[in-house]
Amino acid sequence: MMEERVRILLVDDDHLVLRGFEEILEREGFDVVSIDNGQEALRLLETATFDLVLTDLVMRDVHGLVILRKAQECQPDTVVIVITGFASIGSAIEALRLGAYDYLMKPCEDSELILRVRRGLEKVQLQRDLQTSELEEEKLKAIVQTAVALNDQVNTPLNVILSSTEYLQLKLKSTDVEVLQSLDYIRQEVAKIKGVIQKLARIADPKIKEYALGKIFMVDVDASVMKSASEVDELNERRKKRILVVDDEQFMVHMLSRILRLLGYETFGAFNGQQALDIFHRESVDLILSDIHMPEMNGLELLETVKREKPQVPVVLITGYGGDTGNGDQRRGQASALLSKPFKIADLKRAIDNALGVGVSYAESTAL
Repeated sequence: MMEERVRILLVDDDHLVLRGFEEILEREGFDVVSIDNGQEALRLLETATFDLVLTDLVMRDVHGLVILRKAQECQPDTVVIVITGFASIGSAIEALRLGAYDYLMKPCEDSELILRVRRGLEKVQLQRDLQTSELEEEKLKAIVQTAVALNDQVNTPLNVILSSTEYLQLKLKSTDVEVLQSLDYIRQEVAKIKGVIQKLARIADPKIKEYALGKIFMVDVDASVMKSASEVDELNERRKKRILVVDDEQFMVHMLSRILRLLGYETFGAFNGQQALDIFHRESVDLILSDIHMPEMNGLELLETVKREKPQVPVVLITGYGGDTGNGDQRRGQASALLSKPFKIADLKRAIDNALGVGVSYAESTAL
């Protein structure tokens, strides 16, 4: 700031003091506006900007405390230093109590004047640095909020794209090299976008690097291998487990249900937590697959209710935030797994197999 052209308003009705201070300050490189009456200084504070105000306290037309209050009103970041003689030291102390930064006794040495002014300007710079820091912090918060929202909004359609391509591979069992290659290209591009979104999410909230959340685990969406069509066919020969799919995105419910049926499961679909509870009370459900972020009743609230009523039913949660960072860590610990969008069919199957392997199905528990 000292290298910039600092503006100082100097107010004193004593012309000798006014010219003397003006000469000293200008010699130091400051831009000085000298005023010899208080009324003009008051008008100037309403129209011009100053880094520091140096004003005499006792003047014929306006008291220095009035100028102090005007500066605080019009330019609250401006530092005010009052000038006083020994006889008015009480007024100087009152000025400090009312918010003046410092006071200067006259007559004074040139070095004393410069020292007080520079200290005042250092305070101005600190205030401006703090304001800049706070502004940057607010900008960062806005970026973080945007990143978190973007993470969820992008991951959900990515999950639909990825699941659809893998569904086509399973369903069509195509031997056409060009078709398989095209589907593989889609999966590769989804993986690239997912990588960018995950990096953005880590910048927004580094806590998502923690993959262990009690009994919850983040599925490694890049390490899985698709099951072959013959393995899928074998699943159909087993007893069909009944899975309740819950998501406020209806297309996600339909797509996941279609994939799960292809994998050999029987499915029910619900578009919100309350609808899921109604089905849960009405049907024999072996596992619940639920999105976390839903209106009305979210996935964590659904999880809590299910575990309170039938703790043996496993619940797999889905999040679009690349690693859920919301509240409710204790409730998340009751879930069997956490899937982060976009996930592959093999990841979904592995999470469900693990959950059903640990948990007891509703049908089996009723026979105990």
